[in-house]
Formats: sequence, structure tokens, C-alpha cells
Amino acid sequence: MDKNKDLLWFKTAIESTLKDYEINHRYYEDGDFGSLNQIEFNSKEKGGNIDFWGLGWLGVFLWDYKKEKEIINVLLEPNQVQKQKRLLEELKSNL
Repeated sequence: MDKNKDLLWFKTAIESTLKDYEINHRYYEDGDFGSLNQIEFNSKEKGGNIDFWGLGWLGVFLWDYKKEKEIINVLLEPNQVQKQKRLLEELKSNL
């Protein structure tokens, strides 16, 4: 995982722009890929979550409620740094 793309990055780069979203933060000590910082976000139109795993894995899920369609559902390994960057930018552009 790119150290610049983490929970703090999400809070400043994305969360601060989500005016119509309800946002919940969760932390789990022991998960499949180490500790887990999970952010769940929901609006009337879209919702989903982003998982920042302690071992560097990144998971992103985004659902369009109006179209009843999955937009993003991806889990990337720690060594897929460039794909992780692109995935986070894709999430940002779809919110």
C-alpha cells in the first residue's frame, strides 16, 4: 500500500468532500489481512466501503442505489501499489 494513500489521506482527500454522505469509521484489531480500518459511506444515491488493511491490502466497494448496480468491487494485494492508486482515484471520481 502506498503510504500516502491511507486512512488520513481518505479523510482529507475524499471524506472532506462528501457532504451528502453518512460516514462511519470502524477499526478491527484482527482481520484476514491484519488490522482493519474500514470506512463506510452512504448517501441516497451511492454507498460502499473502503478497507485499509494493516498488511497493505486495499478493498473498495461502491454501489449505485438508484441503478441497483455495483460500480466497484476490488481487493488489491500490497504489491499492487499503482493499481491501488488508480483504484482510489476511480473511487473518488465516482462519488
